[in-house]
Amino acid sequence: MSHTSVAVLLGAASVVGFACEAAAQTQTAPLTRESAIERALGDDPNIAAAEAGRRAAEAGVRQARRWNNPTLEVTQENFEGSGLYAGQDRAETTYALSQPLELGGDRGARRAIAETERDMATLGVGLQRLDIILAVEHAFIEAQAAEAARRVADDRLSVARDLAEAVDRRVRAARDPYMAGSRAQARLAEAEIEAESARRAAISTRQRLASYWGGAADFEIEVASFEDVGAEAAIEGPTPDLALAIAQEERAGAELRLERARSIPDVDLQAGLRQFRETDETALVVGLSVPLQIWDRNGDNIARARAERERASHQREAYARAVVRQRVLLATEMDTARLEVAGLDRRVIPSSEEALRFAQDGYVRGAFSYIDVLEAQRALSEARLRRIQSLQSYHRAQASLARLSGVRAEEPSQ
Repeated sequence: MSHTSVAVLLGAASVVGFACEAAAQTQTAPLTRESAIERALGDDPNIAAAEAGRRAAEAGVRQARRWNNPTLEVTQENFEGSGLYAGQDRAETTYALSQPLELGGDRGARRAIAETERDMATLGVGLQRLDIILAVEHAFIEAQAAEAARRVADDRLSVARDLAEAVDRRVRAARDPYMAGSRAQARLAEAEIEAESARRAAISTRQRLASYWGGAADFEIEVASFEDVGAEAAIEGPTPDLALAIAQEERAGAELRLERARSIPDVDLQAGLRQFRETDETALVVGLSVPLQIWDRNGDNIARARAERERASHQREAYARAVVRQRVLLATEMDTARLEVAGLDRRVIPSSEEALRFAQDGYVRGAFSYIDVLEAQRALSEARLRRIQSLQSYHRAQASLARLSGVRAEEPSQ
């Protein structure tokens, strides 16, 4: 099959594909980043799971606040024996209540542990939201970049078609060799393949984005915000991940207090009534039960809990330093990408566009060769694609910085 036939077939497929895509996209308004986030947050099972975990932790707090239950004891003695104790005449029945008393503050320590677990679960809900938002934002940015790259490929295809027509006229006028026409048709076929690939890549990124809410990719992506690089990088402020590390350290401290409380022996108080069947009389019974700490004073558990608290403290400090490094890195990526976009917009792309116009006009007049036009077109396309990559880097770093700072951790996006 000739290059011309391939070009015609690919061109027809591309036209049909663009027509179908355009028909689907005209049905609804372009999908914005906020709308994508809202859809994902409303249909993510991980958030529902985190919410269930928070409710479980709240129930744990209520349970930890409760007192230990008393114990009812019923004991019967001196019956069904031998001699004087045959039968039930001399039986003694004791009814007693036993209440454990935690003298070391075990209950308060358990409550502190449950409360820190509740705080961690609450933070976990927010962190889960932030993780979903970041994933959706990155997918949305990828879809925006793919759509921008598709437009660059379309522009490149348009230039290739114009050039192929110009070459064909010059070949028919015997001003260029026949080989130039074949090369132009081959380049046109390549441009059509690249445009079709870019179109399919754009659809694929939209499908990946739609997977976050189980929808279809039959929407148009909003691309105007992709051009906005005016936001400054904020490297100060709290971060929910650090708050979680602090909560984990507090939980380790509560565990240490619990183990220390357990080193103080608990006592059981007993009070009851004893009934003597032989004389039909009753008497009070009181008792005290205290464990003897001969073999175990809970020292090793205290040492373990102390080491766990130290580990949590070191991990919190290490994470705080990592947050500072990550913020600086992301801010640098944003600033670098912004400067690169500004440089491309101010100098590189305008110069490349002007060079392509001069090359096209000069080729029509015979002042430039076909290769000069191809080189000018390649330089312009590469500059535009580089600009898209810089914009993508800027927005990804901005979204990651927002995730690190906990933006939108509490309320759904509107």
